[in-house]
Amino acid sequence: MLIAAREADVGVVNTGKRGNPPDAPYFALEMEPGDSGGPVFAAAVCSEGETPEELEIRRYAMGLLHEFFRRREEVVRSTDYRVVLRNSLRHIHRHIVERHGESGLGLDFLLVLADAQRIYAARCGENALFVHSGEETAALFGGWEGEGGLLGDAAGERIELGEAPVHPGDVVVLCNPPVARVMGARDVGVILRRARDSRKAALFLSAIAERKGARGTMVALVWEMPNYRGAAMLAEEEAQGEEAAASGVPSEEKGEAEEEKEAFGEEEPADKARRQWLSKWRRRKEE
Repeated sequence: MLIAAREADVGVVNTGKRGNPPDAPYFALEMEPGDSGGPVFAAAVCSEGETPEELEIRRYAMGLLHEFFRRREEVVRSTDYRVVLRNSLRHIHRHIVERHGESGLGLDFLLVLADAQRIYAARCGENALFVHSGEETAALFGGWEGEGGLLGDAAGERIELGEAPVHPGDVVVLCNPPVARVMGARDVGVILRRARDSRKAALFLSAIAERKGARGTMVALVWEMPNYRGAAMLAEEEAQGEEAAASGVPSEEKGEAEEEKEAFGEEEPADKARRQWLSKWRRRKEE
């Protein structure tokens, strides 16, 4: 089941005036998976409007999605996240048409949902989604050949669906149209190989997109898939160690070399990485 949802720890590019979801043209939520799995990440990027009507439409659409993924548990019970994403965009389309009619306004949308094994996406318009795994970067969608976005089609059928496997350490990048028009998989790959920190990568992404001629409000999200399984195992190991210490029984026998390292404050790289992961996992659980 869905235990909690919170604003995700992502690198953000947003050159617009509105920086807080759902007023901003993006949102990103991290969710803690339950014992039986479930979604761990939901995010969206949207084209920025300029007229008051465009701004109202975008704000309304982003607000609907933000609240749905934050509070609705139906998504957790679903067995097909592609259907969830498609129906979400159709729901938005229907309500916007009821409010504003077929005004011809386009709303470019990219909606993403991930569990611990795969990432699923739905888009209307020329947004882009990249998955960086190891040293390889791939675009989940090809170039957009349609016209307009979500409001460009009365039946809401201009929705492209895609999915890809993801692993701990993989990086996912969502880009709105101004960024997507100038950045390709090769560009994103070069950035992520040089700056794996999501916030630093977002800064590089913004700078390079601008240098390559991006026009308009640029929006991009950079998110790294955490090692949920590994962190849970570390937390379980530590709990067992604390229980053994409380009972007066040592959890494992230490050799003289290990005791000497402890006495002089030395630490193996693997032990240091383990400690850092455990510390990060604790903070996530406490929030």
